[in-house]
Amino acid sequence: MCSSDSSVWKSCGAGEMDYVGWSLSILSLWVIMLATMGSVSIKKGNWLSSGFVGLNMGLVSVLLLSFYVSDFMFFYVGFESCLIPIFFLILGWGYQPERAQAGIYMFLYTLFGSLPLFFLIIKGMNGGFSYMHNESSTYMSGFFYIFMLGAFLIKFPLYSVHLWLLKAHVEAPVAGSMILAGVLLKLGGYGIIRFLPMWGQKLNNLSEFIICVSVWGGVIMSLSCLRQMDMKLLIASSSVVHMSMCISGLLILSEWGLKGTMAVMLAHGLCSSGLFYLANVSYERSYSRSLVVNKGLLSLMPSMSLWWFLLLSANMSAPPTLNLLGEIFLLSVLVSWSNYIIIVLAMLSFFSAGYSIYLFSLSQHGVYLSSKSGYHSGKLVEYMVVSCHWMPLNMVSLCLFWVI
Repeated sequence: MCSSDSSVWKSCGAGEMDYVGWSLSILSLWVIMLATMGSVSIKKGNWLSSGFVGLNMGLVSVLLLSFYVSDFMFFYVGFESCLIPIFFLILGWGYQPERAQAGIYMFLYTLFGSLPLFFLIIKGMNGGFSYMHNESSTYMSGFFYIFMLGAFLIKFPLYSVHLWLLKAHVEAPVAGSMILAGVLLKLGGYGIIRFLPMWGQKLNNLSEFIICVSVWGGVIMSLSCLRQMDMKLLIASSSVVHMSMCISGLLILSEWGLKGTMAVMLAHGLCSSGLFYLANVSYERSYSRSLVVNKGLLSLMPSMSLWWFLLLSANMSAPPTLNLLGEIFLLSVLVSWSNYIIIVLAMLSFFSAGYSIYLFSLSQHGVYLSSKSGYHSGKLVEYMVVSCHWMPLNMVSLCLFWVI
């Protein structure tokens, strides 16, 4: 099951838009539409609201370009151009003065990580490998393997190169966080899916090292989530945990690894985006992201607490969500790759459920600070945005279970 199945990977590029490109394109349109709908405060304030919508439209265009083209150079242009709208979203509508530093962090990490990839693409074009769906290339050595994966592992992100993501999430507005978690992280996985067939070889020692770093990094980040008091920082850290299994599943080069990664990426795009929106709903009322301040929401917003429960259940891969299906695939792949990894995966699954329960209990239970202003129980547009995140998570998985 976990042997390298090159026919599956090459079938992912049979046309300009296969199921990988189509699903991520639809996810991009869906998440950016919900991010624009959910940014009520920007539209109400009428502060450069037309520029905000224009940046979102430009980001959609660049993302669709990245998922549609089959030329490596055009893909690289779209891959890097996505940073510009997100940078301006953070700089223009961020919360704190540190947003400029967060934008610089994001640029430094992603640009310097992707420069080696640019030289690799130039070398490939000189060797006649400019098309994504060619047969495996023979000119690539282990040195070029690092060049190829580096840009995508930073964008995914791999543990130890994830600090830019946490800073960007904390300083970004709600739309920026939703788009970062829902779409931009998936560009790293999409790039690995497109570039790995060029390698054309089985697992090497470097791949096994990256898998170990990724899985152990997920355990460390899940433990780190249990001590966070900032809601956005906790949700952002959970993204690193989810993506750690996706990196491992892709590098094993198996059919189940590819399909499990796609399921987890789609599920995480919807689930994490919805959690960021719920955190913003609380922030707009209490003007704080701290779990110390945002307590007792169950007595103040009981209807919204139901959506907290549903999305956090999806975040811990409870049935019948798409997260469960993807994680079953990835767990099967990793266990059949090595039996020694079972203990690490058990810790990863346990602590992933732990920080979801931790976030729910600290935010929904307890006594709300009476010195603060009163709460509005929720507007219609807020319930509509959250339900549009949750329903595809379950509808898609039920349809897949029915087909299987």
